[in-house]
Amino acid sequence: MTGASRGPEIQSVSRASAVLGLVVDSDGGLTTTEIARATGLTVSTVHRLAHTLVAGNLLCRDGGSDRFLPGPLLLRLARKALGSSGVPEAADVLKELADRTGETASIGMRRGDEVLVLLSVPSTRPLRYIGRPGARVPLLESAIGCAIVAFGTDPVQQAAEVLSRAGSSGPESWATEVDLLATQFRGYAVLDDPADPALRAVAAPVVGSSEHVRMGVEIQGPTSRLTEDRLDALGSVVRSAADALEGLPVSMAFGDF
Repeated sequence: MTGASRGPEIQSVSRASAVLGLVVDSDGGLTTTEIARATGLTVSTVHRLAHTLVAGNLLCRDGGSDRFLPGPLLLRLARKALGSSGVPEAADVLKELADRTGETASIGMRRGDEVLVLLSVPSTRPLRYIGRPGARVPLLESAIGCAIVAFGTDPVQQAAEVLSRAGSSGPESWATEVDLLATQFRGYAVLDDPADPALRAVAAPVVGSSEHVRMGVEIQGPTSRLTEDRLDALGSVVRSAADALEGLPVSMAFGDF
């Protein structure tokens, strides 16, 4: 095949991928017009693409609303990918962590200057923190973020200056550096929620095979239960969970980059 003939085929695959991504990310499917508006493609082009994807079982159509939804083949592919992603095993680790500590357990990944919450297993206690998978939290407002930065490759002083945006002579930068050094010394991070001082989190980094620490695991609960005299014991349990998560390709299931 010549280079000229390959061009339209590659473009078609790219367009089909964009359409599939939009449908998968939508809450209740999308119409042809909505897909065209989101992609900038013409309605006729979207019509042809979507019906080709339906014919291949990658999409299906809701007869009542004319919305396109993920099709059976796409769902089969998703289940296959999930089975090899480490997510089920990670969920088991979180469940054990929640059971051992009695608190809500979560896994998060660094995305820029934020932490994306990937998975959560809630505490069964009446007074508990409710995990928020999909939520994005500023790095230094997350115990996971503090653990990731403290055990990352950047020097602590440099990381503190960048994250606090206060410069090397700013008190905020000094406080951040002290917190990161304390996290390194303990082996785990402790953070009281800036928006709710009655809520505390204990986190440890997940150190994978790469030199960059991008994930962490934490427990969150009321400070009345996560008291100072229990922090070392809780930190040890959280570190054990982080060790159990090492090597699992969980981040791949969430589009790590």
